[in-house]
Formats: sequence, structure tokens, C-alpha cells
Amino acid sequence: MLIAYSKRAPLCQAITQTFDGAHPCSICRLVNVGKSTEKKSDLQTPTQKLDMICVRRAVCLWRPFVLFDYLPRDFSFGQVVQSPPVPPPRLLPG
Repeated sequence: MLIAYSKRAPLCQAITQTFDGAHPCSICRLVNVGKSTEKKSDLQTPTQKLDMICVRRAVCLWRPFVLFDYLPRDFSFGQVVQSPPVPPPRLLPG
């Protein structure tokens, strides 16, 4: 609208006419019609508000502690009968 008004009047007057609300364009008229019909439809169809109450529930994810008795073992040096592992054979340079 600013461009259309500035063709017929000075720029200052065109800006005033564009934003003063007294000279609406076709788009402004459509927006006003849409706003007025929107307000009427809101009054005709009220929506019911649902109140939902959610009870908080305690959730336990920890497993219960179970005491476990390990069998006693004696790892003294005298009871080890196996010989230490033998290193793998190496290739001789040659």
C-alpha cells in the first residue's frame, strides 16, 4: 500500500495513510473479517477442560543385596604342582 499511496501523494503522507488504520487495503479488510468470525466461533463452541491427576509412583530399580559366601582356598606356594609355562620356540637367525 505504501507504494500505491506514494504514487498519488508525497512520501510522508503515503506512510501516514498506510499505517493510520483509516485507509485499509483489501488484505487488511480480509484480516478484519477473519478476526471477527474467529471471535464469534470461539463463543459458540467452548471446549471442555479435562482435569487429569497423575499419581506419582515409587519405582525401585535396585536389586536386593544377597550375601554370597566364597569357598575358602589356600593358594600357598607348596600346593602349586604345575611348572611355569614354557616360552614358545624362537627362530634362529640363519
